[in-house]
Amino acid sequence: MKKILSILVLAIVAVQFAFAGDVITKDAKELPLTARNFINQYFSKPQISYIKIDSDLLSKKYEVLLTDRTEIEFDKKGNWTEIDCKKNAVPAALIPVSIKDYVKANFPNEIITKIERKGVGIEVELANDFSLKFNKKGQFVSMDD
Repeated sequence: MKKILSILVLAIVAVQFAFAGDVITKDAKELPLTARNFINQYFSKPQISYIKIDSDLLSKKYEVLLTDRTEIEFDKKGNWTEIDCKKNAVPAALIPVSIKDYVKANFPNEIITKIERKGVGIEVELANDFSLKFNKKGQFVSMDD
């Protein structure tokens, strides 16, 4: 029985690797239209350094690195899931008002350098490396440092 189970697990892993494949390109046409429009709208003079396309058996995601070192992740439909501007500020239009207000009131001298959509809400990282978690309604939940 253990032998059959081991063979079955090995077969599943082999199939996963057979269908999985990463593609690296600089061609913006490889991105969904939604993602291309997003980059052009929110990032001035966006120069794409590379695009990594992660394809798994059931999912696909895009990781874009701009020449200013900004990293943006998109889901298979081209919706952003994570934006990491390193030491620069995330474009203000992408941050929900309640989160901007909370950061301004509690961390007036800090900027948001990273924002990530998660299943339970939004997580932002400040320039001082504090990480703030908010629920889907934009209400503060917790902080990590």
